[in-house]
Amino acid sequence: MSGQSLTDEEYGLIRDYIILPFVKKMVQNNMAKIKAESMTLNELFFRSCKRVLELIEDDINLSRRNVGRLKMQITQVKQNDDSVEYEIRVRGYVHDITLQRHVAKREMATMRDSYIANVVFK
Repeated sequence: MSGQSLTDEEYGLIRDYIILPFVKKMVQNNMAKIKAESMTLNELFFRSCKRVLELIEDDINLSRRNVGRLKMQITQVKQNDDSVEYEIRVRGYVHDITLQRHVAKREMATMRDSYIANVVFK
């Protein structure tokens, strides 16, 4: 990493920008499985997934707008079985961030649970 450090807000924005599309894909895959099965509560599960997708899409759009507002560039530069490396350009500085697979999975589960709570308990 070179130059000035990233703020906590910027780290959160980068995390959302990178991980939310994976969470979206996970929910879409679950929706496809639900649609393929015939269960009594199928319609409830499908509509809940649809609502979760809407919330995720809203957050993806927000993170994209914020990345654009900060003139931040996030580029995937390398990937292997255990991690993905990104180059972040912001405020004239370049930062390298490596996202470990186990960390991404844990973060995805946390985000998923938060969206489910927003749909179920509101």
